[in-house]
Formats: sequence, C-alpha cells, structure tokens
Amino acid sequence: MAKLTNIDTEVSRTGFFKFDSIGDFVVNLFQVALILGSVLTFVYLIWGGIQWITSGGNPEAAKGAKEKITDAIAGLALLAAVWIIWRLVIYFLGITTSVRGPFDIRLPQP
Repeated sequence: MAKLTNIDTEVSRTGFFKFDSIGDFVVNLFQVALILGSVLTFVYLIWGGIQWITSGGNPEAAKGAKEKITDAIAGLALLAAVWIIWRLVIYFLGITTSVRGPFDIRLPQP
C-alpha cells in the first residue's frame, strides 16, 4: 500500500514549525500572538462599528459603541508599539536572523 503523504518530510520543510533553538520558538510564538491579537482587535473594532450603526439614536448604546471603538483603536496602537519594540529587541540583541519584516533597520557604521 502506497503512502499518500509523508508528514515528517512535509513538517521538516516548513521553517515555521522547525525550531533549532528556544529563541526561534519564542520568536514564532510571539509573532503568532501579535497576529492573533491584531485580528481580535480588528474584530472588536468591527463589533463596535456595528453596535454604533444599530444603536438607533439610543445615547447609552451609542456611548458603549464609541467606547468599544476607542478601546479597539488604542489596542491597535498598543500592538503596533509592541511590535516595533519587539523588532528592535530582536535586532539589537541578535536573538535570531530568521525574523523578516517590512523594515530593514541598518545602523550607520563608523
């Protein structure tokens, strides 16, 4: 009987699931947490927007919706700040070289 897939080969090809050190594991775990937090914060923002649209002129419902929207925007700003600090920590401490992002930080050489 022929094998349909070889799961060991497939998993070993994927760089995200292969950990050579505890640093790689922590970095990947932190990236997943940031992505999950961003998605949940965006969902909370959408929820607040829908609640505001459906408040129907009720001041209490509109106030609650505005608070949700404000909290979601503050959460997104906080996640962005955490991501920037995390990128700087990785860069300056040299935790791993596998982290890629949209910014290529280069320090001037003397």
